[in-house]
Amino acid sequence: MIYDVEADWILLLTCNFRCQYCTFPASALTSKIKIHGTVTQWEEGFQATGKTWLLHITGGEPTLYPGFVDLCDALTRKHYLSINSNLSNDCIKTFSQRINPERVHYINAAIHLEERQKHNSLNIFIEHVYALLDAKFNVLTSLIMTPYVVDNLSTIYEHLEANGLFAIPKVIRGPYAGKNYPISYSAEQRHIIYNYIIKARQVYDSLLTSLSEPPTINMFHDDLFLSGLKDYRGRLCAAGYRFVRITPEGSVGRCESSRVFGNILSKDVRLLDAPELCDTCYCPYFCEKYSVQPGSYYAHLKLKMLKLYKVLLNIQRPRQIL
Repeated sequence: MIYDVEADWILLLTCNFRCQYCTFPASALTSKIKIHGTVTQWEEGFQATGKTWLLHITGGEPTLYPGFVDLCDALTRKHYLSINSNLSNDCIKTFSQRINPERVHYINAAIHLEERQKHNSLNIFIEHVYALLDAKFNVLTSLIMTPYVVDNLSTIYEHLEANGLFAIPKVIRGPYAGKNYPISYSAEQRHIIYNYIIKARQVYDSLLTSLSEPPTINMFHDDLFLSGLKDYRGRLCAAGYRFVRITPEGSVGRCESSRVFGNILSKDVRLLDAPELCDTCYCPYFCEKYSVQPGSYYAHLKLKMLKLYKVLLNIQRPRQIL
């Protein structure tokens, strides 16, 4: 899998679940889905950038997007996808039949246990996971570690493992039930979560070994967040250069900063030429991946200076008279 730019593409804000830990307001989750571009317009917009993309499609619930499978089919002709979904939509079966799994890096299949229990839909989730697995997609089943889930982990995992599944623990980051996480986990809860993360690495070892690179949403290292989140501000970051955030309207930006680089649908996207200092907080998964190590950054600068020197040398060199 070779790509030029990765994007966290929030395809829509609407969702059919109402998880208490969701960071979107209820007004957004219940909003009417608006189509800002046709499948062809999206496809042509990404092609107009002249780059190969790895598009992490998320939401809301992205599979609710009208024509979701058609969109994925068009985009995977030239680009790669990774998808974050609750797998509740029946279009997952069509997706598994039509989309080339070699063009999909991985699918984060989020259980969202309390919502599953509310809708009595865990069996549907399991059915859709196996539809994807049978079609050779890389599926990462994940489970948000609410206090209720942590306190009942052995029973929950016993049921999942009876159905051939193992959920990767996902640490809450932000407010939940009047508390702020991950700092509100008790020492015992941290210990339990940590042990299940270690086991997840073992269970998924063969899949992770087969991937061309680790999943960007790398929940296998959520233990890094158990004691709190890092602050990446002030560090060099490739956001805006090799990573961007795309809104439902197609606007391309540098994470949650005010920096906008154009719009996919308008075909006017112009990205940065090099990493710059981080000036905002976004998502620790993307921050962890795209924070630039000093050595690699200066090597990049050296290469740019060398190319510029050669250009200037050719301009100043007198032409030979034949």
